[in-house]
This record gives sequence, structure tokens and C-alpha cells, in this order.
Amino acid sequence: MSLRPHATWFPWLLFAAVILHSAERYILKLTLENDLLLLFPTLLAVLWMERRSIAGTFHSSALGHPLLGSVFFVSGCFFLLTGGLTPSLVVEVLGLFFIAAGLVAAFAPNAYLRSSYFIAVAGIVIVTFGSIAPSLLSSELAVALAALSAKLLSATILPVVANGVTLYYGQYSATVTKECSGMNSIFSLTALSVLYLRKGVNRKPLHIFLMVACVIPVAVLTNLMRVMLLVLATWYVGDWFAESIFHETVGVVAFILALLLLTLIDRLLLFANSFVKPKAGSSHAAD
Repeated sequence: MSLRPHATWFPWLLFAAVILHSAERYILKLTLENDLLLLFPTLLAVLWMERRSIAGTFHSSALGHPLLGSVFFVSGCFFLLTGGLTPSLVVEVLGLFFIAAGLVAAFAPNAYLRSSYFIAVAGIVIVTFGSIAPSLLSSELAVALAALSAKLLSATILPVVANGVTLYYGQYSATVTKECSGMNSIFSLTALSVLYLRKGVNRKPLHIFLMVACVIPVAVLTNLMRVMLLVLATWYVGDWFAESIFHETVGVVAFILALLLLTLIDRLLLFANSFVKPKAGSSHAAD
């Protein structure tokens, strides 16, 4: 009898210990407003979605793809160590995604190979599009959003002047912060898009790429509407109203609208793909 299936629990136990150690190091240092707090729940959500493939590592009597698993695992260890030494939470969590992908690729049956790819790609997409890109673009997006809001409002309803990230209208002024530029929603939208695409019907790589690429434009568009609504609320009702629960309500509405727009884009891509005749004999590996 092979000893490998009975020993598979050990690397997963070490992996769980590393997750707990990373979480303990970072979570207490972050504020509740920091989107990086979502990295660990998102990692756990991805692993839960792939629980069948993880369970498969305990029951298979043969190795899956040890070479690919080793590549994923070594890459994950490199990211984990780099993130720990830097320190960088996003790099460290990326390493956790790759380590999990390596364990699934090495120990799960061949039918679950797609799961290992998904775990690795989910880590890349969530970390890159959800954390790194927004951090690099936050200031530029805030300035652009303020300028565009001023132009649209001045051309249609009331005179607004933009100076950097600050809007001036009448006796009022408003600052387009990182939150108002859509940065806080980009991470959540990216994570939800990745999870939604995995659980839905089989989609082609181009479909998934286009969906993820639409996250930032959709987040910016909906938050542009949010900024304009807050300006109008301040102008017609008063700043006491715009800074009350209306401010948070508009933020929630903008996020829901972004989800609806992404769902609509997904449906349109599926509709367009329905006209493309699939190749004969093509099939997908079972999950």
C-alpha cells in the first residue's frame, strides 16, 4: 500500500500553519478600511471552492503532476519569503496561492489539474488587479475623476471647477479621495469576478480576460456617478445631507451597480460566444 496518500495531510497542515502565521502578523496592523484585509478571506474562499480537488489529494493513490506542482510550490515559497522579508502582504498572499496550487497539482488526480491552474491564476489576478494596480493608479484616477466630474457637471447642471482632486462649486468644496475614485471597490469587484467566473459555466480564457479587464473601468464609471450625486446632493440639499448616511448609501449603490454592469458584460460575452461554433470533440476536464 502506498504511504503517499496517508502523508498528504502533513504539507496541508504546514500550509494551514503558515496561513495562520501570516494572518496573525498582518491583520492586527491593518485598519478596517484597508482592503488588504480581504486578501485572507478571498484566499480561503478560493480554497473552499476547490475543496473537492484538495480532498482529492488525500484519496488518490498516484501522484498527479509532480513537476508542475514543484514549479508552483517553489514559486510560492519564493513569493512567501520575499513578502515576509520585505514585508509585503500582497506578495506573501500570492505565495500562499501558488503553494496551494502546487499541492493540488502534485497530489490530486489528473482530473483536478484545472483546479491548480485556477488557484494560481486567481492569486495573480486578485493580487495584481485587486491590490497592486489600484495602489499605483489611485492618485491619477482621483485627479482624472475630479476633472471629468467637473466637466460633466459644468456642461449640464451647475458650474464646478476642479483643482487637482478638489472640486469647487458655489460656497462648497469636495475632495475626491481614494475611496471615491473607486479604489476600495476594485479589489472586491476583482475577487468577486474571479469567483463568479469559476463557479459559472465554462468560459474561454479570452472571456475571463475581458471580464477582469472591465473591472477597473466599471469601478471608475460607477464611482464617477457617485461623486456627481454627492455634489448634487450638497448643492441642492446641503452638505449636512451629503455627509450623512446618504454618503454611505450612495457608495453601496455604486458597488451594486458595478456588480450589475459586470454581470451584464458577462451575459453579453456569453451571447456573443454562442454564435461561435465550438470545435468538434472539444471537452473540459471534470472538476
